[in-house]
Amino acid sequence: MFSKNEHGEILNERARLAELREWLRALGLKVDMRLGKHATDAGADMVVRVSRASGAARTYAVVIKRAVPSELSTALHPHPSLPTLVVAHSITEQAAGLLRERGIDYVDEAGNAHIAWGDVLIDVRGRRRAGERTTGSSPRGSKAFSRAGLQVGFVLLSWPSMAGKPLRGLASAGGVSLGTAQAVVDDLAKAGYLYEVSGERRLGRAGELLNRWSEAYSTTLSPKLFLGDFDAPDISWWRSSEDELTRFNVQVGGEAGASVLDPHLIPATLTLYADELPHSLIGKHRLARAEQAGNIHIRRRFWTMARQPWIVPSTLIYADLLASGDPRQREHADRIRISDDRLAHLDRL
Repeated sequence: MFSKNEHGEILNERARLAELREWLRALGLKVDMRLGKHATDAGADMVVRVSRASGAARTYAVVIKRAVPSELSTALHPHPSLPTLVVAHSITEQAAGLLRERGIDYVDEAGNAHIAWGDVLIDVRGRRRAGERTTGSSPRGSKAFSRAGLQVGFVLLSWPSMAGKPLRGLASAGGVSLGTAQAVVDDLAKAGYLYEVSGERRLGRAGELLNRWSEAYSTTLSPKLFLGDFDAPDISWWRSSEDELTRFNVQVGGEAGASVLDPHLIPATLTLYADELPHSLIGKHRLARAEQAGNIHIRRRFWTMARQPWIVPSTLIYADLLASGDPRQREHADRIRISDDRLAHLDRL
């Protein structure tokens, strides 16, 4: 596919444009022209105008990836003003489904594609590249994405300086055994997410790690954190209850936490993290047990790092939004991934 150097940088722009033209031609589409580079600041690799014989045309912000696993598909940022086309060597079936749900078009080398606008609808699924294995999973970082491994990963992503601290401190902060912390660190190092400089561990490719961690969190760790779902006619009480939340040792996450990072966001749900059910808080605000999913979710806190009063780290807020399955919350996640200093820093590591 697109040639890259050892640092993952795309080298030959003419070659990648030529291959994109070839892949789209096989689908009955034509790349009419490449437009200016004004989209690159928003994360796109190029902007192209795509058309079909009928004359229907669309201008796309193109995002090029070597591969798109499911965890990356939930974290790709749509362009703020143009429809997005993801182009990759391979896109897993699960990732393709998630991209379709998010309204993001895509095409891969095998010819799998979803491209839709106006009267244009191309939907190709199930094709495999020559020689591609149909079974088996990637061994990269497998221990790191177990339930306990995700707790260690959360600490590293939320406090990157912990990568250089003694393992005992990392294990304690993540609430896991020393042996588990060692296994996770070894696994992350083999996968290239940890490296050493002058004998000190550092976190690398942190944006990619955040993508994988967020997806694994939603399926592996998040379901195990449930303490209770509740309903309340008004969830806004938490905004004026910072001292109360701190006193009850409770922190805010999810879209309520995201609304602290983005004041324009009006949350419809409240996610709270606590060591156990905060019965006094539940009683004071007359929270009623929900028979199904309520508008207040209480989850078990799984880390022990020093706590910022009443709000969880933005890494967890981001993962909560993606794990919700709500397209509206996913849009919020895309926005805070760009605007939040902690998350933006990870993408630069």
